[in-house]
Amino acid sequence: MKRFVPVFLLTLALCAPHLSEAQIPNADFETWSNGAPGSWNTDNIPTFATTITQTSTAHSGSSALKGAVVSFLSATAYPPEAWTEFSVSQRYATFTGWYTYNAVGGDSMYGYVLMMKSGGGIGVSVFGNKTTRASYTQFSTTINYFTGGVPDSCEIWFAIAGTSANGDTIHVGSSFTIDDLSLSGTAAGIEDLPSHPLTYSLGQNFPNPFNPSTMIQYQLASAGPVKLTVYDILGRQVATLVDGLQTQGTHDVRFDAGALASGVYVYRIQTPGYVQQKKMVLQK
Repeated sequence: MKRFVPVFLLTLALCAPHLSEAQIPNADFETWSNGAPGSWNTDNIPTFATTITQTSTAHSGSSALKGAVVSFLSATAYPPEAWTEFSVSQRYATFTGWYTYNAVGGDSMYGYVLMMKSGGGIGVSVFGNKTTRASYTQFSTTINYFTGGVPDSCEIWFAIAGTSANGDTIHVGSSFTIDDLSLSGTAAGIEDLPSHPLTYSLGQNFPNPFNPSTMIQYQLASAGPVKLTVYDILGRQVATLVDGLQTQGTHDVRFDAGALASGVYVYRIQTPGYVQQKKMVLQK
């Protein structure tokens, strides 16, 4: 006997792949394989450092993602990082999720959304917290677009980092859990981004470790000449990412290290009012 399939169910089935592609993959962190969340990348280093793990302490369902600062080679604090990149086809307005956070030594938890079109950023949202949240708390941040157009891909990244107040250091024991992430709404126009950052700053690259590319964000308190360079561990310059006049505000630049060997690299920003450098790890 043939079974009758209602037209609306058939239509829903045909549309489902498109709908799933446009939302955050494995947003409830119910899918895991070999200790890693499905469709997400982590900075876990097998046998050396495991910062991202599955936890049953979930906001809903049976599992969530936990990130923790751990000891690396019994000497160095190693931060957790988890990130994903996927296709989108609309100007999402809001990034929402649920989290807990255990803060040690002034460490901060960060979440970052970058909307991209043809490989370039057109919208951004940053979630940050440095206060302990023992129970699940919802966050909701607006995605600010600084140009027109519809994005074709999205990057989402979570990590723990130090702040200027604690000397940009991180501490073993800081940890977060995240669960039930979502993108929603439609941004109609171009929002005004903050035009006067309180200070100059150089962000930690993400993802980190990376292979073969990573994003670096920095803020300029005023317009002027900027030089952003990359050095290997021996101090040899291997790349110049920015060298020229830049406008006041927030800037993002992608570093492609496909031609370089695995190892530790240093990136350095220099302006008339600010000099800073940070380390990053290329892991092929």
